[in-house]
Amino acid sequence: MAAALISAALLLLPAAHSFAPPTTSLCYGSKISQHHHLHQIKRKESSYTTLHLYNKFHEYAWEKMHYNDESSDVSTVPDNLKSNKSPVKGSDNNVVACIRSMSEFRNPDATSNANVEALRLARSAFLETQTDSSEALESPMAIHVLNFVLFPQTELRDASSGAHVGLPIFGADIVSLPGNKHLVALDFQPVLPLNNEVESSAKLFPEQYSHLETKLLAIHAKYQKGSDDATDPLLAWGGDIPPQALRWFSPYALWTRLSDENAIQTVSTTVWDAYKEYVDLYFELMNAVQTDLDDGKLEIKLSGEENNSVLSGQREYLEYRRINDPARPMLQRLYGKDWAEELIDGVLFPTI
Repeated sequence: MAAALISAALLLLPAAHSFAPPTTSLCYGSKISQHHHLHQIKRKESSYTTLHLYNKFHEYAWEKMHYNDESSDVSTVPDNLKSNKSPVKGSDNNVVACIRSMSEFRNPDATSNANVEALRLARSAFLETQTDSSEALESPMAIHVLNFVLFPQTELRDASSGAHVGLPIFGADIVSLPGNKHLVALDFQPVLPLNNEVESSAKLFPEQYSHLETKLLAIHAKYQKGSDDATDPLLAWGGDIPPQALRWFSPYALWTRLSDENAIQTVSTTVWDAYKEYVDLYFELMNAVQTDLDDGKLEIKLSGEENNSVLSGQREYLEYRRINDPARPMLQRLYGKDWAEELIDGVLFPTI
């Protein structure tokens, strides 16, 4: 969806320089607790009031897992990929990239299986145009990008039947590009194919979590559908999704484009509210799954790859994204081909 606008923005970007990635992080230091788990995270609304445009989106999601940038044992990002910067043509500004990923989720309250969690992987790529004093530049000509994805376990089984349990991937793309162009896509992306032609028959969640799918339906309708035919939605539908990408969109995808004079304000308010509701619900789902794991209703049990449609679905998703990532040209232009390809293949969409 974003490919055309990203390609157009490349004309305004500098060519990649041959300098090596910095040896120290350029990213904002996280002040989050060193305990990183899923259960019962309390929201602290006041802590987001002074953060920059997309940094509050970035930190809100990671705080749910109590991630700490200084916990080196948690991060799965190689040191050379954790951050990078590229100068903006004709200014003292830089486009700074901050990369996070972790695959171990501990629950200090669990009495057993303390390192077995509903999540398999969490990772994000956060790009921000910063001034020479490392302040975010909020301008219609600035680049700000957040790509945040949560991957659930692929080996979840119903303890009674032994059947695999397929859970959706959480995906968030919030992109601001030069020319006051803003793209937003939030979704619980299906791992198993859905029948999207008949929305009522498309069951994204396993039956035991259907009440949460009902909540997702209501959240989506709140932002993407008007209260009646005469009322505009809070966030207008962003246009047709390419046929080859439909496989990875649910009926609850929130997809919009913003380009009016109030676009940045809309991102900071309406999109921010929608993002929090989508993130909160996904962690509510993960907490419900974790509770069922702790209670023995679900189990993690390895199986032959040929018998696991959930594993196959995640692999197909990762392969599709590796090949078709619309951010590839922008990352190559900003940070060089080698760094961009290593990031895409090794961190953002790693093979499993």
